[in-house]
Order: sequence, then C-alpha cells, then structure tokens
Amino acid sequence: MRRKRSQQRKNKLTRILLINLTVLLIGLLALGGFYLSTNSIAESSKQVASEKLLEEVAIKKTDYTEIEKSKPEPKKEPYTDIQIAAAGDIMFHGPQLKAGYDTVSDSYDFTDMFSEVKPIFEAADLAIANYETTAGGAEKGFTGYPAFNSPDETIDAIKDAGIDVVTTVNNHSLDTGRDGLERTVKVMREKELPSVGTYDKKPTSRVYVHAVEEIDVAILAYTEKINPVGIDFSAKEMNEMLNLMDEQTIKEDVAEAKELGADLIISFMHWGEEYVEEPNDRQIEFAEMMAAEGVDIILGSHPHVIQKSDFIVEKEQTTFVIYSMGNFISNQREETLGTNRKITEDGVIVQLDVRKDNLKNEISIEGVSYVPTWVYRNQEQGESTFTYKVLPIEDTINDSIVTDAFKQRMNRSLETTSEKMAPYDFIE
Repeated sequence: MRRKRSQQRKNKLTRILLINLTVLLIGLLALGGFYLSTNSIAESSKQVASEKLLEEVAIKKTDYTEIEKSKPEPKKEPYTDIQIAAAGDIMFHGPQLKAGYDTVSDSYDFTDMFSEVKPIFEAADLAIANYETTAGGAEKGFTGYPAFNSPDETIDAIKDAGIDVVTTVNNHSLDTGRDGLERTVKVMREKELPSVGTYDKKPTSRVYVHAVEEIDVAILAYTEKINPVGIDFSAKEMNEMLNLMDEQTIKEDVAEAKELGADLIISFMHWGEEYVEEPNDRQIEFAEMMAAEGVDIILGSHPHVIQKSDFIVEKEQTTFVIYSMGNFISNQREETLGTNRKITEDGVIVQLDVRKDNLKNEISIEGVSYVPTWVYRNQEQGESTFTYKVLPIEDTINDSIVTDAFKQRMNRSLETTSEKMAPYDFIE
C-alpha cells in the first residue's frame, strides 16, 4: 500500500515537472517570437525611413533642377560697337631722322611727332596705318629716300601713339633687301606690334585676324608695285616675302577670311599713281571686285596725296573705300617739292563706327567721320634741326605754335581734304 502511494507520488511529481517544462518551453518560444518580431519591425521601420529620406532627397533634387531650369539665361547684349581709326603712309625722310636724334644721349626718339594725334588713336578700338620704310638695322645705315631704313625707335613711337596694327607691304618693302624686310617683321613681333603684308618666312596664311571686343576683324594688305632697286627675286620668292596686288590672290584670301569666321574684312591697298588726286581705273576696278567678294572696308595709300572716299553698294553689301589717305607724316611738302605739290602735306585719319548685331550675327558701318591732318615742320630758333608734328587741323589751328602763314596753309589743307570726303549720309 505504501509502495503504491510512493509510486503515485512519483508519477505526480513527473507530471508536474513535465507541465513546468512545457510552460517554460512555451515561454521561451514566445519570447523568441517577440524578439524576432521586434527586430523585424525595427528593420522595417529603418527601411521605411531610408526610403522616405531618399524620396525627400529626390524631391529636393528635382525641385533644384526645376529652379535651375527656370532661371533666365544671362542676357546677351544685342549690339557690339567699336570704332576703327586709319591713317596713311608713315615715312621717315633724312631730315626727320636728324630731328629724332639726340646727340647728348646718342639715341633716337620720335614720340613727340605723334603727340597731337595720340588721343585720337587711343580713343579708337582699333588703329591702323602703313609703315612705309624698313627697320633693316643700324649696320645698314639709317637713310631716307630713295632707300628707306629707319631706327627701331620709329616703331616704338608708332606703338606709343596708340596704333595697334601696321601694314608693312608697299613699294619700299625691299629697300634694305630680303634680310631688311625680314628683320622689320621680327622687330615688329618683338615689340608686340602686329604687322600685315610682309613675312620673315613663307606664310601659311595671308589673313591676319585681330579680335576687337566681340568682333573678329580680318586685315589684308597688298602692294601694286615694288621698287626695282637691287631686286633680283623669282616670282616664287616674292610671293613668299610679301603680298602683291593680284585678283586671284585677293579672292582666295577673302574666302579664307570668311572661313575663319571674320565678322569684318579690311583690305589695305598700296596702289595708284603718285601725286595724282583721282583714283585710276585699276584702283576702281579692284575696289569694285573686292566689294563684290565681301570686303567691308578698303583703305588706300601710296599716291602721297589724298584721293576721294566713296561707298560701293553691291546688293546687300555696302563697302567703304578711301582710295588714298595721303601722307600721314613725311618730309614731302611745299618747301621740298614745290608749290604744285603742297598737298603732300595733307593727310586724313578716317574714323569708322562699326556695329555687330549679336542676335542676327550681322555687321554694319554705322558712321564715318574724318580728321584732316597737316604735317607741321618748323626750325625753331637756335635749333639745327626741324621740329615735326602731325596736327589734327581743327583742334590745333589756333595753337600758339601755329603762325599766321601756317594757319593759311592749314585752312587750305582742311578745305581741300573736306571736299574729297564723302559724308556718311551719302548712302542713307
């Protein structure tokens, strides 16, 4: 009986133990499920938060892009305006070389000869003139006519005057030989004064493009003749050294200027007959040809006197031409050549107002004006040399240095020059 009760007690304890184990196991399982559920919820929350953050960034990025798209583009100026100033032949005869020499310092200085016209060139966006001499070096000796060789300081004076580009091709380009021609180009380059028309090595292009503001100006230059003194070069050699006035060459160069994207094309021509006041048939024919090809401005020199200006209208193309701007500075005048050639004292600075329509990409000449000039030459009291100055007539005619006799000559020059200049409203 006792054994049976003992056995029953054992069975009861076993059941209690099993029940407790079962409860513990269920509790452990429940706890694990809660932990997994909690982690899953946490991970799910993190994922939702991450997705929300990415969504917000994407929205912000989209908004920023839309803002950028909605911003107005920088406003482009409808027009670009520049002024071009041009002058004729810059020559240095023997008396001018003496005037520029300082015996004390044994050096040259020609800057004062251009002091009165310097403000005109400096005010322009592009100033251009013809250097009708060579810088062949001191070892060749400095000389005037008939074979010109000038000190390098003449180039310094031209640059100081505000002239930006010079043409170097003219009938005197080979006065000091091929080496003198090449040295002239090299000195110009060293002094950072661009030159057009002659070369120190075979050119790959005859087109010089000068950027002015937002306008690319192509400058071409040619000479009709070369002085034969000491010249013995083949046609090929001549073509490698300088630009001769040839119709086919000019047409090719104009076409190249257009291919290079030039907005404005200027052709500087050394042509015509010396001391003749009217352009000849060949000058007129070449001017009309260049206008038809698309040259915008034609600037002439060589005759030593002023020839008329004109406008050539070719379909939608309007070309300005001045057949000769006369001597800008020289020793040619009434005292040296006689009264019948007193107009060699006269010159003119041509001022052209050019506008580019940036929206239509079109160029036009908006205005043309003229500054008649006169070369002052006087031997001051006690001086052994002459004083030379290029005078803008209207601005200086009442200056103290101008005598009554000079005033009469300046008035004559002003009247003569003005009669030859076509007003801009001629084409309007």
